[in-house]
Amino acid sequence: MEMKNKSRVNNLVAALKERGIDVSEESFSQPKQNFDLELVIARYNEDLSWIDRLPCKSTIYNKGSHCGRYCYTLSNIGRESHTYLYHIINNYSDLSDLIVFTQGDPFPHCPDFIDKIQSIVQKGLDKPFRNLSSWTLSVQELKCDYWPYANWPNLVPEVAHSLFGKDFNRPIWFGAGAIFAVTKEAIRKHPLSFYEKAIEFHDTNNDGYAHAFERLWPTIFGE
Repeated sequence: MEMKNKSRVNNLVAALKERGIDVSEESFSQPKQNFDLELVIARYNEDLSWIDRLPCKSTIYNKGSHCGRYCYTLSNIGRESHTYLYHIINNYSDLSDLIVFTQGDPFPHCPDFIDKIQSIVQKGLDKPFRNLSSWTLSVQELKCDYWPYANWPNLVPEVAHSLFGKDFNRPIWFGAGAIFAVTKEAIRKHPLSFYEKAIEFHDTNNDGYAHAFERLWPTIFGE
């Protein structure tokens, strides 16, 4: 692809010069990134062909059937939040500058996911944390009426008080689907031990805790 693009640029430069327009190949070159961007994908059995449309590094963690791509296999526990925490813990000292965390199929919650990632590739982030979901919701006093909280009303407070202290009770917001971009500096605002404590919620097969983390990611990263 790069060779084809270079050939097109060369042909365009030659055509313009024939018309007396003094241009060079550099006029059409894209500015080089001064950051490295990584996609971290929490897959179960989703089709990942959409990855081929994005010009950035992808790290796949697979908890389902074989995906036909290079990936890291994890036990099927904790939904995407276990995957995100696993990546942070195991790469804490060598995190990419910018990381996009997403489920294997981001499009139900973020229909314009490809466009948003391409924008980040070109421009970076304008703040340390950016929600990418098209739907944001708020939670007052850590009381959440969305599923599965009718049967587990203390779920969000249990996790929030464990991570932030028993007095934490401020309003929070979140993007549905846990799809977001974050800088390594925002991740490292917390020590490694913070994430090691967080992943302990996923030591069992109870996936309910993943829903609590979905609601807490913006708060964890400073929003």
